[in-house]
Amino acid sequence: MSLSAPVASTRGSWVVLQTRLVANETGKGVRLMWRRRSMVVVGMAMLALNYLGITFFIGGGHVVEPLMVETLPALLAVVLASTAAVQGSGGIAEEIYGGTLEQAQMSPATPQVQILGRIAALAVEGLAGAVVLGAVFALGFGLDYDLHPAALVPGVLTVVDALGYGLLLAALTVRIASIGAITHVFNMVVMFFGGMIVPITVFPDALETFAQFVPTALGVQAVNTTMAGEPLSATWSDGTLPWLVVHAGVLVALGLVTYIVNIRHAQREGGLSPR
Repeated sequence: MSLSAPVASTRGSWVVLQTRLVANETGKGVRLMWRRRSMVVVGMAMLALNYLGITFFIGGGHVVEPLMVETLPALLAVVLASTAAVQGSGGIAEEIYGGTLEQAQMSPATPQVQILGRIAALAVEGLAGAVVLGAVFALGFGLDYDLHPAALVPGVLTVVDALGYGLLLAALTVRIASIGAITHVFNMVVMFFGGMIVPITVFPDALETFAQFVPTALGVQAVNTTMAGEPLSATWSDGTLPWLVVHAGVLVALGLVTYIVNIRHAQREGGLSPR
């Protein structure tokens, strides 16, 4: 009898187990989100009002439709990024202060599985809010978008980029539990330099270069390019899409590594319980 069959079976069982553990963590996060659904609705409404107020201010009391067409995708990216950052960081801090993060380490789920499940639940919350807000503004103001399938590629990468940003801030919270104020500052940077107020393309050269390092900014640029009728190859030839792939990959990898390192450090130093 070949040894490869038992090895393959064991490997398959491990994959199934890890998938099930991630699904369990995701389900737990979604259930917790549903319990605080009223706060989620209030948060989305505040973001929508802020965006609408900024739009009226820039338009001198009127909605400038071409401007809203370019900035609405950035609003949706901000919704996802801020949800992942605030709820991810806040959830970790709450568990540290409550002592439950230490208890969670006794679970058969590894730290990386736990955090991936948590981020997946936040993706559901953020995407739900983004879809609702996008539909409200697009239909309410009659915005004309060319929903080309090519926009799905930068769209998915933007989601990964936003979740990587939230993952990194959640990872930093394990070491710096009082990072909440810093998180809000970072979210404001994403709002301004990510294209929610004005398109990134109107920035001076120096600011435009800086903006390309801000989470979701490259994704918003690529999405706007494809929805303007340009082929996906245009985002590749101008460097936006390849840099977006690198940016999203680096954020996710950095977030995972930082979380694992900080969890292990906290286990050694007793940092998983109230400081």
